[in-house]
Amino acid sequence: MAKTVHVQDINNVLKNDNTVLIDVRETEELKETGYVPGAIHLPLSTFDIENKVLNDHKGDTVYVMCRSGKRSERVQHMLIDEGYDAVNVEGGILEYEGDREEL
Repeated sequence: MAKTVHVQDINNVLKNDNTVLIDVRETEELKETGYVPGAIHLPLSTFDIENKVLNDHKGDTVYVMCRSGKRSERVQHMLIDEGYDAVNVEGGILEYEGDREEL
């Protein structure tokens, strides 16, 4: 069964070592809503499982978020298939109430 975490818990989760947050929304979406500080932007439309930035986190827990949790769930399964410890962030940026960075 795939792991999930609610977006309101993401800031606490990311305080742990060996964790990374991947935001798979498109650039235009980030411009409109901002993004969670520290998130790595890897848009779904150009997502490459062989991405160097992603591969640098192969041993980490990879949290994946998008607007609501649907696209991130797709990427989560792609990552799991490649051996990553991937967690879908439920609720996405729509339900995120923490600080945001501007693009």
